[in-house]
Amino acid sequence: MSKKNKILKAAIVIAIALAFLLPGAAIAGNINTMHIKNTQSPAPTRDGGWVEQASGFYEQSIGINYLDAIDENVSWAVGYDGAPGSGIYKTWFTKTSNGGELWEADTVFSTENYGLGNICGIDGDTAWTAVFYSAGNQNDDCGIYNTSDGGNTWNHQEGPLQGSASFANNVFFWDEDNGMCQGDLRDEYFEVYTTNNGGVDWTRVPEVDFTGDAPVSGEAGWTGCINVIGDTVTFGTNKGNIWKSDDRGYTWTVSYTGMPSGGLNEGVNEIAFKDENYGLAAHDNDISYDLYVTSNGGDDWEQITPTGFVYAAGLSYVPGTDNMFISTGAAEGYSGASYSVDGGHTWVDYSEMTATQMLSCDFVEGGIGWAGAFSVDELTGGMWKYTPGEPEPDFDFSFGDESGLTVTIKNVGTAEATNIAYTIVIEGGLIILPPKEFSDTIPSIPSGDSKDILLEPKGFGLGIITPMPKATVNVTCDEGASAEDSAEFRLILSKVILQ
Repeated sequence: MSKKNKILKAAIVIAIALAFLLPGAAIAGNINTMHIKNTQSPAPTRDGGWVEQASGFYEQSIGINYLDAIDENVSWAVGYDGAPGSGIYKTWFTKTSNGGELWEADTVFSTENYGLGNICGIDGDTAWTAVFYSAGNQNDDCGIYNTSDGGNTWNHQEGPLQGSASFANNVFFWDEDNGMCQGDLRDEYFEVYTTNNGGVDWTRVPEVDFTGDAPVSGEAGWTGCINVIGDTVTFGTNKGNIWKSDDRGYTWTVSYTGMPSGGLNEGVNEIAFKDENYGLAAHDNDISYDLYVTSNGGDDWEQITPTGFVYAAGLSYVPGTDNMFISTGAAEGYSGASYSVDGGHTWVDYSEMTATQMLSCDFVEGGIGWAGAFSVDELTGGMWKYTPGEPEPDFDFSFGDESGLTVTIKNVGTAEATNIAYTIVIEGGLIILPPKEFSDTIPSIPSGDSKDILLEPKGFGLGIITPMPKATVNVTCDEGASAEDSAEFRLILSKVILQ
């Protein structure tokens, strides 16, 4: 194989989502949703922390549907054909060892209709990938492949996830020796293998080591839907289940998230854990991600009703942060990126990336990360890299009506805010008694935290008199951030009812 060494710059596209369900004997392997490139869109700006790079693919419209960022310099990624009307699978991958200044793209092997479920690197030379067949029954060319020379050559590791009854979804290695790989149901339980010698020998996890509820009929994993934190590995299924191992894949338990079967792909499409206890799981509902949260390692899941928009192409925790997650999106009319600093409850858009198609994402320590895009030519398109600037606070507001007017000031920025001076003015309608203005100072609000301010103005405005009463809140802080918002309401005696 000839190496394709190119550099990139990314392009904006509008996505049309397509799901591909593989035919096959005795398998239910699913390829996670793809997005299609459309070159009619204008180019995005380059403001903020997102910088365009080139993914290294010669072909046009090669998208990125899985990213494995190792550190600030090394990252591996899986490519796919995003050209409208194509849907051809190849074993495309790309890799950088210098922070994305140069991405090196190639294929594991050149035969068409084979694809990569995911890729896992431990450094710039060594990686493993899961290979599936997209045009019929799985076969002996499928399974786990390994490279030790940066992707120049790949070795097919004999044993795991081969043959017509298997499907290679995902592989993960903790180091050069210890790893696991995961397929779908075979013999009525999930096909998972472990190795302690780099994949020279693989051993299937026996059925007795899967405890709890049995797999649901027709249950299958998704390609790329795997998450690892420490020794804990999880993968999601089309039936809304998450299977978890706390010992690097040797024993497994299952929990049900409550995710629906509709959307682009059924069940769990993305998993992002902050630590062994707190994590998010996501279901693509055709527009955005439905989010579910656990705080006890997946024993229990609860759906989040988020503030702001959660994009539905990638989801990643930012290692080293208190509670920061990133979402990226590529759906038609819903492309861009957003972040949350409160564990997924409140999301803020990266405004400079609005309407920019962004695919799979992954982040490392220091807030550095990558999000996929689409290649345009050998020097243009395919990847975005994020490098954070100086952290700073940012404010969001909500208005409640319990026992008076409650104004919530939330710090959705990436740094603590100190000496937050606020003024809340109530005007309009029929206000009988003062005060109409409230002001004070809050000593500090850490990133992701909030402060409730309860007001009990005396008076009434029944909505008959116009203009309607309106509360306007304005804040400033020592770090220079400021914000303002307002809401109309009906004020009945000392009770506030929002419109």
